[in-house]
Amino acid sequence: MDIFEWFVSFAVTLPLLSLIAIYFLLRYIAGNKKKTILWTADITTIIFITSVHFHLIAIFEKSFILHIVLVLVGLIVLFYYVDYKKTKMPSIATASKKVWRLSFLVFFVSYLFLTLYGVVDGIIKNTLPL
Repeated sequence: MDIFEWFVSFAVTLPLLSLIAIYFLLRYIAGNKKKTILWTADITTIIFITSVHFHLIAIFEKSFILHIVLVLVGLIVLFYYVDYKKTKMPSIATASKKVWRLSFLVFFVSYLFLTLYGVVDGIIKNTLPL
């Protein structure tokens, strides 16, 4: 169990390295570049969500996991409604997949922004006397 915990903590702490490692592992296994990219995005989305959650706790000292879950569920409902208006044969699986892929982009950018914000905030707090 210790090895599993180590891998999970490594993945959440350094999700960019996890993204690269998962990509090359899947590329070796699958061989198909397009599927590899999509599978990597699908797998690492949960890693980026978790990492952003812990970044928010570290920066703001408050948990935002409920907000994250509610926004994701709301987006699934919105995408389902749009599919319903467009095709009249909506699928919750299709709406969920679209939201999951959108979540990858949103949380990837959020991770980069929060990392930069945390570094700058730490530098300012530790170097400037208040």
